[in-house]
Amino acid sequence: MLRLLPLAGVVLALLPAAAGAAECPVAPDPAALPSAERLREMTRFEADLGLRATGTPAHNKFVAWLRERYERIPGIKLTEDPFTIDRWTARRATLRFGDKRLPIAGPVPYSKKTPRGGISGPLTFIDDAEPITAANAAGKVVVRPAPRGELQQALLLLPIVSYSTYDPGGTVSPGDTFYGDFLAYNERVADLRAAEAAGAKAILFVKDRPVRQLKGHYEPYEGSDWGVPGLFLGADEGKLLEDALAKGPAKARVELRVERKRVRTPNLMATLPGQSPQKLVIESHTDGTNAAEDNGPVAILAMARYYAKLPLACRPRTLAFAANTAHFYQRLVDPGLRHGGAGVLARQLDKEYDQGKVSAVVVLEHLGAKQYEGVPRPEGKPGVRLRATGRRELQFLAITQSVPLVDAVTEVVHKYDMRRTILLQGADAPGTTVPAHCSFGGEGTPYNQALLPTVASIAAPQSLYDPPFGLEGIDFSVMRSELVGYTELVARMAAMDQESIAGQVTLDRLRRAAGGEHCPNEN
Repeated sequence: MLRLLPLAGVVLALLPAAAGAAECPVAPDPAALPSAERLREMTRFEADLGLRATGTPAHNKFVAWLRERYERIPGIKLTEDPFTIDRWTARRATLRFGDKRLPIAGPVPYSKKTPRGGISGPLTFIDDAEPITAANAAGKVVVRPAPRGELQQALLLLPIVSYSTYDPGGTVSPGDTFYGDFLAYNERVADLRAAEAAGAKAILFVKDRPVRQLKGHYEPYEGSDWGVPGLFLGADEGKLLEDALAKGPAKARVELRVERKRVRTPNLMATLPGQSPQKLVIESHTDGTNAAEDNGPVAILAMARYYAKLPLACRPRTLAFAANTAHFYQRLVDPGLRHGGAGVLARQLDKEYDQGKVSAVVVLEHLGAKQYEGVPRPEGKPGVRLRATGRRELQFLAITQSVPLVDAVTEVVHKYDMRRTILLQGADAPGTTVPAHCSFGGEGTPYNQALLPTVASIAAPQSLYDPPFGLEGIDFSVMRSELVGYTELVARMAAMDQESIAGQVTLDRLRRAAGGEHCPNEN
């Protein structure tokens, strides 16, 4: 690598002079990118599909929509990397209690099917603070609270975690608590494994919201088969079962009928040649739960159209626009690895980086996401309902440790008034691994772990796993501002020398080659 980078630097050093001409603006003309209303219309197709679980017809339609539009862009070369998965689809999921069929939020993806007619067993309530064991769960249908996770925002603002915060309105307080189902994701995985090991007949996860806000709730998304049937319930149904158990023994019947089918699902890569063949990759994923999860591909498509209209002299590096699969089927190529289509691409780019073929990766997720908060439900009903606060959700921007790269991202955040943005060194505390931060908080994580220079943007609203939140979950004025800002960031990065982009990555790759400790892949 040390032999290749100086050569790449010499080549690229000659390019900014051409790219700096008047016809090659670093800042895009906002009129050359879609308006907020146009972004809404582009996102509407995705939103109308609802849940786009990996490899499902809805997901395939969105991939086809993107494919057709990339094929129309002059100069784009579109390639695909297909994968075969064992798709799981629930055909019938019911819960009967007494003579009632209770509403459910949805089945646990890839949980165990039941025989036709279902399975019945005595109910048992096991608080989420109590372990699930054979002693309390064997032969029973477990009722298990599944509360939102929570994190003190002060931890996100520590100088060992963040670079800075852009919050001119003073709305990001260290004393506030950040909530999200994703913060308790691993607890659901542990509960499913424990229920199977304990010999439970089924597990019923109780969320603290009404079913209407949860319908189709989708977690955990491992692509792993769970050895126990599982359903998600709303707060009202959970309270009904808990109250019944308080009066004495009770039974329930769970039925989960599923279809298994081998299907193909691809990573897409749309490549736009630049003056240098070295790639700058702009990436997001195509599967998701709702309109915000993930609208990154919509914004990246708009960005590709913009750059394709510029002359070659305005593209110092080749731009590769990636639309990856299997974010919601993480164990795509190895049951022991949790990284999806992004992990596959990260491994490919890792091999190419030392050959001078790759510069960096920019990941865009959940653009314009609105903030929601849990508020008490009326008339003393259990749990909370999510209500929009009128603010944009916190944006987390994880950036490889490089002073010039961090400075460039910071300038863009300020210039385009991306309020409520925390610029992160990583989404976890640093350790002794290579890299020191193992998490970038989302789709950017595998690129960071592959020691590729990475900028990864993500927001995590409380509505993240819930299909009922459609277009109303996105502020399209904010999404457009972010699109214009990230389009400028790509222009800035395309003209930077590789040493400035790489920063800590250069040293980390040497440390890895010398036997440095790898980040653990969560099991």
